[in-house]
Amino acid sequence: MPIIQFCVLAPDEQASRVQEVFSTAVNKLVDSGQLGSARVELEANPALPDGVDEQLRQVYRDEHEDRDLEFASVYRYDISVAGVQGSVNQLAMVLSRLLTPHAALPKDHVLLEDERAHERPAIYPWTLDIVR
Repeated sequence: MPIIQFCVLAPDEQASRVQEVFSTAVNKLVDSGQLGSARVELEANPALPDGVDEQLRQVYRDEHEDRDLEFASVYRYDISVAGVQGSVNQLAMVLSRLLTPHAALPKDHVLLEDERAHERPAIYPWTLDIVR
């Protein structure tokens, strides 16, 4: 059973809410038949590779005018999935959209060439890994 792992720098008071958002999304996919089953587990204080905590904090500072995300920790969300219709990688990218706000894109193709002008910072910085 593949596990999609998100390590997310989130405010401590929002960690359970992020788990709920992931759970709601995968439950909808199960209900629609796109997944056979799914389970979301939250791990506080996960063992992280060296530098990941600081990297996520720096990403937040870089994207939020040098502000720190106070009272926040890195949480790991293990999303165990079975019976995936399509690829696990594609599912992981769909789930990552839950952590990134939607950007309104112009219809003009010339304006779309400058992709960076339309990027929006993640709600909470995250890393992604797929464990098989």
